[in-house]
Amino acid sequence: MARYLALGKEPSFGQEATSLKYVDIASEDLRTDQEWIIPELAGSRWKKHAVMGPARVRGSVSTYAQFSSVGDFLLAALGHVSTSQPDPDAAPTVFRHEFRPADSLPSYTLMVASEVTGRKFLGCLCSRLELTLSAGELLGLTFELVGRKEEAFTPSEPEFDGTPYISSSDLVLCEIGGSSASLEALALTISNDLADDAFELGSRYLPEIPVKGLEVSGSFDLKFKDRAHLDRFLAGGETSLRLRFEGPEIAGGLGYAFELEMPRIIYRAAGANISARDRLVEKVEFEALYDEGAGYVIKAVLQNEEVGY
Repeated sequence: MARYLALGKEPSFGQEATSLKYVDIASEDLRTDQEWIIPELAGSRWKKHAVMGPARVRGSVSTYAQFSSVGDFLLAALGHVSTSQPDPDAAPTVFRHEFRPADSLPSYTLMVASEVTGRKFLGCLCSRLELTLSAGELLGLTFELVGRKEEAFTPSEPEFDGTPYISSSDLVLCEIGGSSASLEALALTISNDLADDAFELGSRYLPEIPVKGLEVSGSFDLKFKDRAHLDRFLAGGETSLRLRFEGPEIAGGLGYAFELEMPRIIYRAAGANISARDRLVEKVEFEALYDEGAGYVIKAVLQNEEVGY
């Protein structure tokens, strides 16, 4: 039996998903956090009673981004997607998906299978999605979550995503402030502040997981060759960041593509430090802000053969 992760969007919070996407993951550490109610009593020095208290699911999944399954993680982290066809006549199998932040997030069912057992996690919301990329590597993806409860299931044979992996050589465009930039490494984190302690009387499990704030932040490394980024940081200036990855052609001259756009970012740190005779590499840390003109903090666009998410 293959080891795998399967995930699917739930029709309502905690109700098991009926359609699943199988992902060939690198690792996972999903678990149930079980609290215990242990009263302190006067009759003796030792603890004698324990009652099961609140329980919730926590943990993360690590894998590498593919041109199809990365969309499931983007929707989980941002909450909204709209789908269109760029050329329905010449390329009827190509679809374009645009992801943006929403006021609410969908819940997911996650299933983890091994040769020993199957573990099912219901009512899972994304607390953090991190994308990382270094020169000569694949685009790494870490998905952290909070969920309602865990159950058992019987694993079946998976059908993994067959679309190409996204690698550093697929990056065809990187613009900072509208000007081309050559990066050596990049990290992007989408963090959702979740109310994971909103329990109600009558149940040990969360009835819902309310969504609070959103933060989009990251960093990039590049050769330190001038003061442009350092001066922007010291002056408190704003800029923008746009990335585009392209994969093989699908049909009608259209191929796999993945774009990330943040129209308004500020720097939280910038500059390069000296270490013996090592080459100077500048590390810039940034945070994305809401742009009134664009109408979003971050936008992700994915082009593939998926009809919808």
